[in-house]
Amino acid sequence: MKLSLILASLLVTLAACGGASDPLITSDSDGGAGAGDSGANDARATSDAKADAAPSDGSAGTDGGDTRIDPIVVGHSWTYDVTVLGTYPICTSGSHDGVVLGEMMLDGKNAFQVQSFCPGLGTVSYAVSGDVVQYDYMSTWVLALDAPVTEGHMWTNGVDTFTWHSMGSVTVPAGTYADCWKATQNVGYEAYTVFCRGVGPVHWYTNNAGNGYEAILTAKNF
Repeated sequence: MKLSLILASLLVTLAACGGASDPLITSDSDGGAGAGDSGANDARATSDAKADAAPSDGSAGTDGGDTRIDPIVVGHSWTYDVTVLGTYPICTSGSHDGVVLGEMMLDGKNAFQVQSFCPGLGTVSYAVSGDVVQYDYMSTWVLALDAPVTEGHMWTNGVDTFTWHSMGSVTVPAGTYADCWKATQNVGYEAYTVFCRGVGPVHWYTNNAGNGYEAILTAKNF
């Protein structure tokens, strides 16, 4: 698999068909009053899902919390239980952190430097505007996540296309979160990432002919 395609798969990532059947993951996509649903709790998730600072792009909720689909803020970190499937040299099985290390101007945009939970990927630069996320690839900004985050909305990174699908509330070891969305990569194999508002990615999965990885959120620091 070419590095550029692995990079695209990892960075924009995409959520799973059958994610709800995973023993570590459950979802309530019917919008009912399950644990973590917006009808009973904060619209982003359980009580630990609030970000520690309002984003500078004006996407703060009425309580000052960060409701973006991927709240990339300096100091935020996510811990994942990573399982490598077959051969996938960029990632390593075990518990690994993704950390927002800092921010700087890069190629005309305010960029956040994020240390990937896959050691072979290193540090990636992201630019964020509301729910729209881009990443810097060889000095070119590439669309990773697009708005609006609505059922069926599609976008492209120039190589593949992706589609948002509503997941309702989702439970992972880190907690139960509401308003979750699967970004599905439209390719000939299973690849996706599940994002929850105010939390970010909670479940990453890609499996191309038995090779890939799965990462499930076990903790976060905000």
